[in-house]
Amino acid sequence: MKKIIGMIIALVVVFVGFFTIVPEEDRDHINPFIPKEVIYVQIYEDPAPHGQRYKYTLTGYTEDGEEKEITFTAGKVLKEKAILKVNAKGSFVEKWEEVQPEELPEKVRGKMDSVPSN
Repeated sequence: MKKIIGMIIALVVVFVGFFTIVPEEDRDHINPFIPKEVIYVQIYEDPAPHGQRYKYTLTGYTEDGEEKEITFTAGKVLKEKAILKVNAKGSFVEKWEEVQPEELPEKVRGKMDSVPSN
């Protein structure tokens, strides 16, 4: 019985240590219960310096038009009003790429500053 209690305590310590030490972004990346999603954002503010990169925290929209806040970094300052397609899994951003307004899903069009809705 003492072995089982010792194993449970050790497991709790490891679990708490994992959530204390590992950043949220990395936890989301390995968590199988967090789904991947695409979020469309438009660059409308200046980034914050983040080491040798630039950090953006923007409000974007999922393919269904649901509003989401996303944070990601770039190796350069991105051009103003650029529209990005961000592949994310929770707070982990897998990749991002610039897209043209006509590539936006119908439910996202018109929610961006310079994108006319049809």
